Amino acid sequence: MNLREKYRPTTVRDLVDHDDFVKAASSWDIDTCPPNILLVGPPGVGKTSAAYALAKDLQGEYFDPSNFIITNASDDRGIDYIRELKSISKQKGLGVSRRVICLDEADSFTTPAQKALRQVMEESYKSSIFILTANDISPIHPAIRDRCLTFHFKPISDRSTGRLRHIVETEGMPVEWSEMLANLLKFTNGSYRQAIDILEGLPREADALKEHLKRDTTYLNKAALNLMGSNFPMLTALMTQSLESGQSRFGVLKGLRYRAKPLMQSEDDWHNFMLTYGEFILLATQWPDDDVSFVEYFVAKLRKNMEEQK
Repeated sequence: MNLREKYRPTTVRDLVDHDDFVKAASSWDIDTCPPNILLVGPPGVGKTSAAYALAKDLQGEYFDPSNFIITNASDDRGIDYIRELKSISKQKGLGVSRRVICLDEADSFTTPAQKALRQVMEESYKSSIFILTANDISPIHPAIRDRCLTFHFKPISDRSTGRLRHIVETEGMPVEWSEMLANLLKFTNGSYRQAIDILEGLPREADALKEHLKRDTTYLNKAALNLMGSNFPMLTALMTQSLESGQSRFGVLKGLRYRAKPLMQSEDDWHNFMLTYGEFILLATQWPDDDVSFVEYFVAKLRKNMEEQK
């Protein structure tokens, strides 16, 4: 079992940050819980963990795969899957009055599937609780949004290091790492999932976490300099290396912006950079392909915007 699963919260009170959701969910039981809940926020901030934790709180000793059904990124996102889900949602749980059905990454469902899902949600509220998670709310059909109680999950604050500190101590990781946990959360742009994966993947050496974070800073420093020199192939390579080191797409883009701004003397260059930056910050959670293609498209678009001004 990886550390992410080992330390997944087992009750909503164990969730890090997300106080609005914790306060509301702590007052529900299996019969009073709203039938449709939408959790929106960037990757790795605890949306799926919140669904698990809520289901465990609501179902207690009857929590098991027959009562808690969760989709994942490999599931069919079309209307055929929703038709299959329709029959499941109308069946009561085993030992509990309502099943919990978590539709992870619901923003990737097709438009016909979302229309069909709306009807399923309306017809099965007595037997099922739907929890939808999404990185971006805009692809979610307004009719579904209207039927959901929505909570917005923000990136985890760099002050919320308690659970990471507990992992470091419990797993016998170097004590020096505890001093770097706030920096680690900044590095991952508030993704607890990514932060835990980085801790698990590092060699158990005192300087390993510090060197990991410092190496990424070096990549982005060089990336900003190569941007200023219009060396776009090297910019692509350095941004890709930063992503491969564990940095998030959000983090790489924000880091490049932070470093590039004081280097740019032309206001037109900065405006063109921000036009590209704004577009790709929105794409960061929606890009359907891999990180390399994301960076290549960003650099191609940035080059086009900057050269058209000259």
